[in-house]
Amino acid sequence: MVETKKDGTTTTTTTDKIGNKTETVENPDGSSKTTVDNKDGSSSTTTVSEDGKVEAEVKLPAAVVNDAAEKGETVALPMPEVPVTTSTENAPTVTVTLPSNTSAKVEIPVAEVTPGTVAVIVKADGTEEIIKTTLTTDNGVAVTLSDGDTVKIVDNSKEFDDVSSHHWGSDYIDFATSRELFSGTSATTFSPETVMTRAMIVTVLASYDGADTSASAGEAWYTSGQQWAVENGISDGSNMENSLNREQLAVMLWNYAGKPAPSGNLSSFADAYDTSDWAAQAMAWAVENGLISGMGDGSLDPQGLATRAQVATIMSQFVALTA
Repeated sequence: MVETKKDGTTTTTTTDKIGNKTETVENPDGSSKTTVDNKDGSSSTTTVSEDGKVEAEVKLPAAVVNDAAEKGETVALPMPEVPVTTSTENAPTVTVTLPSNTSAKVEIPVAEVTPGTVAVIVKADGTEEIIKTTLTTDNGVAVTLSDGDTVKIVDNSKEFDDVSSHHWGSDYIDFATSRELFSGTSATTFSPETVMTRAMIVTVLASYDGADTSASAGEAWYTSGQQWAVENGISDGSNMENSLNREQLAVMLWNYAGKPAPSGNLSSFADAYDTSDWAAQAMAWAVENGLISGMGDGSLDPQGLATRAQVATIMSQFVALTA
């Protein structure tokens, strides 16, 4: 149903077959308000100001949250798509109300989502922090939120002179750098084909874990990541400036994931015997979960060196696995 008043205000009301109702009121000044009331008890109110600022408030009842948790599913928030912007100041905000003291994995609908689109949590003191576990979906972004959380939706993609949009790893590099797991090798370069070092990967994993990776005066740039890795059983902290090979990478990721037992082995690869005994389980787990794949010729190349673009790709998959 569409109703237009004399002042130009238009109200559009739609009700689907199961009784979910959406009402949008559009004002002559360009502002609008959309309310959604679903039969399952979920609801939302989304306002767009005259200057285009979007603010949404969503409520999810216990039944919806519990049902999704039992099924291991993500709750699609009942609200219109929000636009994405590179400006945190003008970014759309979404506030979620859940049953008290609970959390839920939700999907926020985003128009023209990019690999670099992230959710930014707005803390009680007004500070903001990128949620590194933000996942990109076909319809927006998925993120785990707690009752009362407010997030902004921002395209935090970086631009590097040495990574074109046609580069095979550009989307993965966007994903990793927008979540600030990786930084560039300079303000304008990423160096995608540069071999990763052990220092780089422990710093990436420490950052993903939320550790402060900044260096104090007189310390090596990787000292904080090194200390974090040793304290958490990720690495022994040795040979930080040495190149990182594929089996070493697998072991560090496996350690971070809690050393889960793989269900298979590496016998299908012609060079499985090149894998060190101490890395065999980790490599099997990494292959099983799609983090590391074969080289296309039946080999696994466990001693092969890992480039920054390759590790950005693997970290994108690792975040999806562990988020």
